[in-house]
Amino acid sequence: MDQSSHSYGLAGTSEVGAIDRNRPGGSGEPPLPASRRALALRRGGFMLAKQRDPESIRGFTLVELLIATGITVAMVLMLGLMLGSLMSAASHATERVDAFRDARAALQMIERDLRNLVRTQWSPDPFSSPAPTPGTVQPLTLPAAYFAVKNIYNDPATGNQQLYALVAAKTTASSGDVCAVGYYCRWDPQLHAYSLRRFFRGSTITFAVMKAAGSYATDSALYDLSALDVKNDVLAAYVWNLKITMYNSSGAVINTYPYVCDPSATTPQALPAAIEISFNAMSPQAAQAVMSVTAGMTDSAAAAYWMNMDANLVKPHTYEFRSRINLP
Repeated sequence: MDQSSHSYGLAGTSEVGAIDRNRPGGSGEPPLPASRRALALRRGGFMLAKQRDPESIRGFTLVELLIATGITVAMVLMLGLMLGSLMSAASHATERVDAFRDARAALQMIERDLRNLVRTQWSPDPFSSPAPTPGTVQPLTLPAAYFAVKNIYNDPATGNQQLYALVAAKTTASSGDVCAVGYYCRWDPQLHAYSLRRFFRGSTITFAVMKAAGSYATDSALYDLSALDVKNDVLAAYVWNLKITMYNSSGAVINTYPYVCDPSATTPQALPAAIEISFNAMSPQAAQAVMSVTAGMTDSAAAAYWMNMDANLVKPHTYEFRSRINLP
């Protein structure tokens, strides 16, 4: 009994071994893949826990972490540089648009003032056609230099022209009131740059000046830029080369400079039929480059540099504003 049992056990053991050797994945053949081995075990009624490959749970090495960190830092720096470049370009574009918008607004203000220009201070107009009978022309107001294309402001450089005039005051109750206005480019010794400015004197002060002048109010008395009762507001920065071109009724250019209407209490001077205003304007970014060049110069030398800048240096950043205005 014991022997048969022992023989049975050996036979069983041999049979099991024989079965294992004959099964795919036994000692005689390569092992089955993990997925097929798990499927075979489930079919046989056994379920074994999946063992993980020790290499599959291996972490990152220090070298790999350093490489990944370096790549991330490089990407962040590149993105930062791109963002900074875009923001700088947007800022420069905004500054350029603002500068040129101010220049256009200044030109529109000049047009508005000159459309309200005092046409003549004589009745009838001594330059009307046909001409009035001699001796019938009488002054309507106190004689004054009501229109002057003349350099009253002492510019350290030559080239900029200046314009001054008496215009109708639209903000006062009386339509006969006049204000003194003017436009000129002024040199700023701190910035070493030019700016376009507007001279303004209210109607009350203008009338007081004309009354105190007696028989004739000169241009230097009316358009005194240093007087305490006037304004010299900046209309546009980095503006230079202000030019005033005058035309007569035939369309010919009036080359006389200075040109004053009226030059005296008894000598009428014909007002131009039209004038053309032009000036150059530059963006703040380009102006900074020019100011860095003129930083060590004297005011006269720096101002002359602005008036005679190399066209190749400033041409890509310079815009010319021009407008022709028919006078009343």
